Amino acid sequence: MQEHNGKTNPTEADTLSQLLEIQLAEKRSEWKRASSKYRTVRSIGFVFLFLVIGGALFAFFIAFSRVNEERPMRQAINSSPVPKR
Repeated sequence: MQEHNGKTNPTEADTLSQLLEIQLAEKRSEWKRASSKYRTVRSIGFVFLFLVIGGALFAFFIAFSRVNEERPMRQAINSSPVPKR
């Protein structure tokens, strides 16, 4: 920059300001892409967690329904007319 009586040349200041604005705009677009990518990864993580929890609940439901089905059979076997020794 050239200095004339302690003042900077206005065209150089304007050029510098424009370059800084362009650089800042590029950084903002990078930040938006990064935040979009992070948001996508986070959403996929929540969906996976939801599927794991849903699968576990379904497995418990199946397991406990089979236990409830077997319980009357065990009671019938225990109350059979054959005497125990």
